[in-house]
Amino acid sequence: MASWLQQIEGDESVVLRVTHSNIKTFAADVRFSLQMSVESVKDKLWKKCGTSVDSMRLELYDDTNSKVSDLTDNSRPLGFYSPLDGLVSF
Repeated sequence: MASWLQQIEGDESVVLRVTHSNIKTFAADVRFSLQMSVESVKDKLWKKCGTSVDSMRLELYDDTNSKVSDLTDNSRPLGFYSPLDGLVSF
């Protein structure tokens, strides 16, 4: 269930809870444009946690913590993976 914080009607962005597989204390709610490439998402995350873009492997989870997809194509826009109310982990 998406609240206005996750998806604002007509807004081309989404707020995702970001976690890190190696930094257990890292969790942040981050707004991303659905038009951003996966590589741009990784660059934004690099600035928040310090993990290099080349070392990241992004996974998208739903609100039940079930994996939805691997964000493997750096050239695809984030919106290609249809993130709505979810969790991205790297």
